[in-house]
Amino acid sequence: MCKHQTIQYDKNLPAKIRLRDGPVDNALKEPHWHEELQLIYVDGGTLVLSIGESKQVLTAGAVTVISPRTEHALSGVDARYLTVHFSHVFVKSFFDSVEKYDFNLAEGSQERREISWLMQKLLAIEQNPFDEYNALVKYSLTLKMLRILLTRCCTEKQEAVVSGRCSHDSRAQMVKDYIEANFRRKIFISEIAELLGCTTLSATLAFKNLVGKSFTEYTAEVRVRHALDDYLTHDVPVCEAALKNGFGHYNHFTNACRKYYGASPTAIKKQKRQRDVVSNTPLVRSA
Repeated sequence: MCKHQTIQYDKNLPAKIRLRDGPVDNALKEPHWHEELQLIYVDGGTLVLSIGESKQVLTAGAVTVISPRTEHALSGVDARYLTVHFSHVFVKSFFDSVEKYDFNLAEGSQERREISWLMQKLLAIEQNPFDEYNALVKYSLTLKMLRILLTRCCTEKQEAVVSGRCSHDSRAQMVKDYIEANFRRKIFISEIAELLGCTTLSATLAFKNLVGKSFTEYTAEVRVRHALDDYLTHDVPVCEAALKNGFGHYNHFTNACRKYYGASPTAIKKQKRQRDVVSNTPLVRSA
């Protein structure tokens, strides 16, 4: 089954950069896809990239690009490789229709040589992470690579590759993952429409068909669950818990808590403390 993968970006960078060494993670061995444009540079060993029926055997010095929403899988037991997932939101601020394009680094091309050189510089930084200015250098390198890809390495797809190839369950998980990754800010239904490859009007019905709840209701449930967890488990003040998890005011958190849990956050916390006291009371043997 085709799985949607959610990428968590590095702090203060428009990308997720990761150096991997050794056997490929199990999650990457299974066919998966993500919204992000991705680069892979192999520093050593052998990495096998499968895209559809085709396979690329990547050895030391190889660099390749994976287009957004492209189903792929990786395998290898001794590969040392660097991956860069460019932030989908960041890329779309420059190139709004990025998912409608295929990206390619032609063998022997100037673009491949330039990207390879930039990835090597990025790899050197990842191997020596103690320079306080490394974040600035990584930011600069990722922007240079992104500029090359967007201006010189893309061609419009003959037929748009969208998530429709995935099952109903995969599409449902995809939108759930997107809400989980973005619930702390305001999310628009138009983002879900873009994710599903449909109109904004259709997205409202599509979301409910996939998840079983409306977009607004499901997002509120996710927010109140996380806010309540912060308030109860991590002892975060109620106002901070509300604002941190996407509520505009703590009253909105309180009202949502009453709706979904039947009581206010403070009442739930009081009940929890009472239960904890009872459960921690030592048993007394009768004479």
